Amino acid sequence: MVCIQELILNSGSLTYVLFLLFPLLGAGIKYVDAAFDENVFNKKRAVIVALFLGILWAFTMILHPMAATILLAVILGVLVKGKIDNIAHVIGLISIIIFYGFLWYLFDGVVIYFMPLFFLAAAGVLDEIGNDVIGYNSEFSQNHSFGFQFFKYFFGRRHFMKVALIYLFIVAGYPLYFFVAFLFFDEAYMMVALYSKSKIEATNSEYSQIKSAEVNT
Repeated sequence: MVCIQELILNSGSLTYVLFLLFPLLGAGIKYVDAAFDENVFNKKRAVIVALFLGILWAFTMILHPMAATILLAVILGVLVKGKIDNIAHVIGLISIIIFYGFLWYLFDGVVIYFMPLFFLAAAGVLDEIGNDVIGYNSEFSQNHSFGFQFFKYFFGRRHFMKVALIYLFIVAGYPLYFFVAFLFFDEAYMMVALYSKSKIEATNSEYSQIKSAEVNT
C-alpha cells in the first residue's frame, strides 16, 4: 500500500498545496454560512459548494497529519457548539466522512495527532463560545474600553485556536507553515465575510432609497 502523506512530503510541494487549499476551504465555509445565515448567496449553489468543499476538506486532511489534525479540530469545535445547523453543513460533513473514509481505506499511513487534536478542538470550542458572547451581549457594542474591544477583536477573529497552534509549534516543533496556512484559511474566510457584509449594506441602502422615494412621492 502507498502512504499518500509520504508521497506528498517527498514531492516537496506540500507547502504550496496547503497555501492554496486552506484559503479555498476558509472561503468556502463562509460562502455557505452567508448563503444560509444571511441570505446573501444562492442556497442551492451553496449546497453544491458544500459537497465539493467536503471532498476538498477530506483530501487536504490526508496530505499531512498536522493538516488532518487542524481541520478535524475545526470540525469538532463547530460540532460541539452545534454550528452544523443547515442542510449544506450536513451535506458537507457527510461528504467529508465518506471521502475521508474512502481515502483512509485506499491509502496506508493516514495519520492524525490525537493529543494536539483534542488541544486544538478545545481551543476551537472556546473560540466559538467567545464569538457567541460578543454576538449576543450588547455590552460589547456599547462599551468602548480596551478590555471589551480587545475581547471583541480576539474572539471576533477566533484567535484562540491560532494561539494554541503557536504553542504547539513552539513546544512540539511542528512546521510553522501550517500556522501560515491556517492564517490564509482565516483571512479568506474574513474576505468573503467582508464581501457578504458589503452586499447586505448595498441591498439595505438600495431598499432605503426606494422607500424614501416612495414616501416623497
